[in-house]
Amino acid sequence: MKHIGYKLFTALALGGLLLSACKKQLEIEPRQSIESAGALDTKDEINASITGMYANLKGARLWGRDLITHPEALADNGYATNKSGRLLPESNNVFGSHFTGTIWINSYFAINQINLTLEAIPNLQVVPAVTPAEKALWEGQLYFLRAMYYFDLARVYAYIPGAVIASQDRGGVPIVLKGIANKDSARKFLPSRAPIADVYNLIIEDLKKAETALLNNSIEKSLATKAAAQAMLARVYLYNKDYTNAKTWADACITLIGGTARLTDQSDYISNWRSADNKETIFHVRYASPAETIGVNESLQTSFTTLTAPGLVAVTGGFGDLVPTISLLNDLGITLTGGNGNANFTGANASVASRSNDVRNLLYEPGTIGRGKSFVECTKFMGKNGAINLDNTPVIRASEMYLIRAEIQATTGSAVYNVANALADLKAIKSRRYVGYTGSAQETADNALTPSALYEEIIRQRRLEFAFEGHRFFDFKRLGRDIPKSAPSTATLLFTDARFLAPILQADVDGNPNLRQNFGY
Repeated sequence: MKHIGYKLFTALALGGLLLSACKKQLEIEPRQSIESAGALDTKDEINASITGMYANLKGARLWGRDLITHPEALADNGYATNKSGRLLPESNNVFGSHFTGTIWINSYFAINQINLTLEAIPNLQVVPAVTPAEKALWEGQLYFLRAMYYFDLARVYAYIPGAVIASQDRGGVPIVLKGIANKDSARKFLPSRAPIADVYNLIIEDLKKAETALLNNSIEKSLATKAAAQAMLARVYLYNKDYTNAKTWADACITLIGGTARLTDQSDYISNWRSADNKETIFHVRYASPAETIGVNESLQTSFTTLTAPGLVAVTGGFGDLVPTISLLNDLGITLTGGNGNANFTGANASVASRSNDVRNLLYEPGTIGRGKSFVECTKFMGKNGAINLDNTPVIRASEMYLIRAEIQATTGSAVYNVANALADLKAIKSRRYVGYTGSAQETADNALTPSALYEEIIRQRRLEFAFEGHRFFDFKRLGRDIPKSAPSTATLLFTDARFLAPILQADVDGNPNLRQNFGY
């Protein structure tokens, strides 16, 4: 009985090798069978396999919902309204309420399929023969995707380099680089958790391979490109506290995408969020047709708003399960009628009395009363692909490159420490987000910031820029900071708390004597 749990994991997570490109992508699920003979021996089957690994990202437990909603709920950006009961345990940081084990299953399923596909490519015997360009494009996408899956696993289930509670550290996640193609191999496969550093080294190695192999295609945003690999390298090196390399890759990406011309400003910031193709996006998870909608229960639209269209309060669509907290409203410059006090926030229907000159706050507006009291809701995901509950999910945007570069150059002790350059990058963002910023008292105040205050303002701008995009919890985690839960909650989640790490799927821990559960679970 000992290996039943782990055998179930391998059957679910490492199976499903015969992916069909013609299936609706959201219906692609891990399968029970893991026999792979003849599964990847044509060009069409290689392409179908790669398509399946992009499609796997779309599930609600990955980039379709949880990797966006949970970092907002677990941190201080999201208040759970309890209109459906969803996201309430995460918002309250109830013990055991974190990312579910499904992200573990789906990610290792994808990693195994990627490994099998990488192994199959050199052995293809087809006419016409595989060209070097075809091989490079296939491998570049696969290395990019493997890095992306491992990065998400690492930041969910392990500590982040430089922010580790040594007495509670159980390591990174298992590294699997060889495909498992049959049941016998799966039964014998009992991996342990690799050191955190080894996992990050693998992610970086894969992204570098991808960056070398991929083409620069500024139009394509739903497939891996050279710019996407460079942007992810900048992000991973930021997490890895390697600021020299983070700057190198942020610089490279900014140059490749055309610099500040790729940034939106006050005139087109809102319209780009209302479009399926935001010009700032470097890589997104794409939903191509209404058949792919996650639905009224768990899509990003229904999770964040009751609205079906901006300002249309007469029609109730979603649940608005997670709304901006008081502290986020304060930072966004939104003042409620009656003030931003607890009683007004949780009592009266939401009404906005005033807004600051931050154009970003225009993506937050009162929802409907169709499911109870209205709140100010986030409308970044508003059916911009032509149907409600259907939005491309941004994974990485151009503004992040500037804020990464600003942060690492404002970090005391950084090898690339340069306060003047950090301020310039901060102002590159703020001048495009605050109406009338240039030459204003705001700019004058920013010019006078002390180095420590400048750093905190950069972190605050990350909060505002990426609110409801899945960054906030991971920013606290990588910085090793306690999370001050926003009012009406009075709790603080200490960084030493076990709840900073998600529990590993218990069935796998029970079935594998080499796999250690996270501290506290």
